[in-house]
Amino acid sequence: MKNKKKTLLWEIRNGNSHGPSYLFGTMHVQDQRAFTFLEQAYGRITECDVLALEFDLGEAPVGMDPALIRLPEGKTLPQLIPSKKFQKLRKIFRKVAGLDLNNLQHFSPMVVSNIVNERILSRDMPVSLDEHLWEFARKLGKPVTGIESYREQLAILQQIPLEYQVQALVEMGRNISRHRRQLLRMADMYKEGDIFKLYRAARRSASGLRQLLLYRRNRIMAERIAELASEQRVFCAIGAGHLAGGKGVLRFLKQEGWIVKPG
Repeated sequence: MKNKKKTLLWEIRNGNSHGPSYLFGTMHVQDQRAFTFLEQAYGRITECDVLALEFDLGEAPVGMDPALIRLPEGKTLPQLIPSKKFQKLRKIFRKVAGLDLNNLQHFSPMVVSNIVNERILSRDMPVSLDEHLWEFARKLGKPVTGIESYREQLAILQQIPLEYQVQALVEMGRNISRHRRQLLRMADMYKEGDIFKLYRAARRSASGLRQLLLYRRNRIMAERIAELASEQRVFCAIGAGHLAGGKGVLRFLKQEGWIVKPG
């Protein structure tokens, strides 16, 4: 994109739309820095007819699906990670995140990684940014919908090979200081509104799963956002790492004939 303006809020419209709709990049965390652009979001949500999140939080069951959280029957983390590496990881995560892997040995490596990330970042706010926007829209009486469904997101996560998850968890522990710096830097990039750096960070993080976690989802989300915005004014909130880049949602929307500009 030619316009390198640092902003997380983008206006989208075309000749058939009912007025401007908006696309807003979020972080799925409780860190205060993720709430930097909240006032801008409030104003645009109020203008729009509906809020669209990556998935409607009202669809999600209470607690996550055990099939996603837990390892397959009969498997534990100490079985999947060699003993010396496991004990080293246990020591590192206890020091950095206050977590004992012995208490999480039946959990999937992906879930353990997410818990470690949440402990590294601050938890200043009572809920994540996405949930806060969801609650705000509901208080206004605005309908809430999902760009993807909860089942679709679950299916994507279940396609991540267990071997890949184990390798990623071990790599996180081996380079925990670098991982911590990168995670905190991402929160700072978000506070700066730099979607281009966030895109590059998301691409690095997805590594060999970019097609599954980023590119394919970006195209699908762009198509569904275009459909929603053709019918009504919609405020769409998706992870900020999905916005920029040659295979980002903003680029796909432009290719479909939408006018995209900072909002």
